[in-house]
Amino acid sequence: MSHYPPLQERELPKPPHWSKAIGVGVVVMGLAIGTGELILWPHIITKHGLVLLWLALLGITAQYFINKEVARHEVATGESFFTTAARAFQWTVFFWLFTAIILYIWPGWASAIGTTLNELFGFGTHLMWSWATLALVLVLTFSGKVAYTMLEKTLKITVPIFFVLLLVISYYNLSLEILHEAIRGVFSFGVIPDGVDINVLLGAVVFAGAGGMLNLAVSLWYRDKQVGMGQYVGRITNPVTGREESVATEGYTFDTENPENMKRWKNWMKYVHIDQGVVFLGLGFTTLFLLAVNAYAVLTPKGLVPEGLDVAVVQAHIFGDVFGPIGFKVFLAMAFLMLFSVMWTVIDALTRIVTDIIYTNARIGKYQKVFAPFKRFSIGKLYYGAITLIAIIGAFLILLEQPLTLLVISGVLSGLSMALYTPLLIYLNNTRLAKPLRPNIFTNIAMTAIAIFFAYFAYRVIVEAIGNIFGA
Repeated sequence: MSHYPPLQERELPKPPHWSKAIGVGVVVMGLAIGTGELILWPHIITKHGLVLLWLALLGITAQYFINKEVARHEVATGESFFTTAARAFQWTVFFWLFTAIILYIWPGWASAIGTTLNELFGFGTHLMWSWATLALVLVLTFSGKVAYTMLEKTLKITVPIFFVLLLVISYYNLSLEILHEAIRGVFSFGVIPDGVDINVLLGAVVFAGAGGMLNLAVSLWYRDKQVGMGQYVGRITNPVTGREESVATEGYTFDTENPENMKRWKNWMKYVHIDQGVVFLGLGFTTLFLLAVNAYAVLTPKGLVPEGLDVAVVQAHIFGDVFGPIGFKVFLAMAFLMLFSVMWTVIDALTRIVTDIIYTNARIGKYQKVFAPFKRFSIGKLYYGAITLIAIIGAFLILLEQPLTLLVISGVLSGLSMALYTPLLIYLNNTRLAKPLRPNIFTNIAMTAIAIFFAYFAYRVIVEAIGNIFGA
């Protein structure tokens, strides 16, 4: 039995023009392009060859289905995944809260940016630039009236600029022979060369897109974009520069017997398919593909398999050798855009997850006493206070940070979280939604396969960890 109030029935809002519905796919792509795409996949491809590109396609396609199913429940109810999950299993409130913090409090991307900007400008220190970019996140966040709107508008500028720079670099760097070999690798299903580190591979598959709990933040971004029933919930607004909106703690439902509601439902889901299918999956995989193949083309002839941030820095120096100072600067500028996009989006996602769970459970549910000290804060004050605190903590944690190591650990833990929430997502969408709103048989088969895939890798990682402990 749920300890939350029941959903209120209202009419499903009319969808806007499709161009206004697009946006969350850009945000998730901005999240994706600076993790596996910049560091893990170029590292793996230069070390083991283009034959592993099929796993990149598998990973990002899996996340397309996950994102779509996370969005489905938000469109239908306006609720976040975390509230919906707690309706079925109340204890998950604490699990998601602590897991998100453990996974994403580490400032790996801020440190990566510090290294990149130090190379780009040739002065300052790695720490100085890392702290400066964390400060820039706060400046940009506090500049807008609505937190999500500012994030989306910025990424709609940085992501296209990055993509154009990537196409220019690829045009001058890639031969038809390499592209043909890479395309063969995309379709080399099942081929895994000997000697591949399973943990690094899992991290790369998980980061072929957003990865881990970051996919679950899709429900929060769609809600703040007021997609579907999210129009009734309210948005996170800046308590300094904007008027605070009343934000509901529970969601809504609509009459599926009403033909107009169902017509609108199909249109809302069509926008989700375009947003996640064309923008996230299409452009996201193209980005991953080109970055990995560029790394292969530049580094493999020189016998280089750099670790961590060296993947970007070494490529930049090689581009400088071939194309002069402009090539060096262009590659580093592209790397900065990638890393800044992912850093800001990860910080925003973590802040939203923490804010949503605390705000909701301070007002409804059986854990109100636990979260009671936060009840006096509006959702805006919680969000903007939390993002400031997370940036400050990140500034201190940078001193302990090892980029590749933390990305691999985060990837493994993210993969384990996906092994847990994917079957839960299947259960929620097939039992908690009205029958006309549930996923079709094809989507359920795909989601089941994805759940098995992540469960298998989770099993492999756990067995290997146990073996290392007892074998030491």
